[in-house]
Amino acid sequence: MERELACEIVKDLLPLYVDGIVSDVSQKSIENHLKHCMDCEEMYHNMVFHLETETPPTEVSDVKRFLKKTKKMCLLYGLGGLSFVAILVCLIVDLAVNKGITWSLIVGSSCLFADAFIYALSTCKKNKGCIAMTVISIGVFVLLFVIQITRYYLMETGTVWLFRYGLPILLLWLLVLWLPVLTRTFLKWNIWDCMALFMLLAVIGNYVTKLITGDYVWNDVLHMRGFIGNAIGGVIGIILFGILGRIEKWRK
Repeated sequence: MERELACEIVKDLLPLYVDGIVSDVSQKSIENHLKHCMDCEEMYHNMVFHLETETPPTEVSDVKRFLKKTKKMCLLYGLGGLSFVAILVCLIVDLAVNKGITWSLIVGSSCLFADAFIYALSTCKKNKGCIAMTVISIGVFVLLFVIQITRYYLMETGTVWLFRYGLPILLLWLLVLWLPVLTRTFLKWNIWDCMALFMLLAVIGNYVTKLITGDYVWNDVLHMRGFIGNAIGGVIGIILFGILGRIEKWRK
């Protein structure tokens, strides 16, 4: 009879015990009872199991999704509104000062580029790296053309540098950025190995850029002074990130 009474008391206290709001004395008594009573122990495990697997009501999930979506839309609309005001102000000032559309075209293109980049990152759920690089590639390409057209044809300053310098250098550095992203996405390299690859490509890209612009000739690449000034930092970065990449693999 005492055991049955003890079981009834323990069963009444189990919900409080699971929630952790019983006294220390009651907790020890319940734990001692669970060691010897299979029925109460089974009831305790069932309570814990249902507590761990319990899912929030559908209404709560819907409200959370709605609030999250509303917050995201407010952010996007807010950025879009600020960009519109900035472009409008620049356009009015440009028309008043220069009697035409000149530098405001560059500012407007830059704002649209930034908005497209933020929108892509906030809406895409998979392959964010590739999506971000796609937006960057298209946006920088368009922005480069806008700068060339604005400065040479509308402002009548500068030279036609786009095809001689702009596009080759742009394609080179897009390749430098794309390769680490692709290795991260498809080959599943860790972030440190991708950074080491980026630093290696950046060193090569720095030399090739100077060759394109005429600041270097091939013989200068082999000079130690040029190496120290242009590549020593990249080499240190390659070694550092490579070591971190090996440590990351060893941990796994």
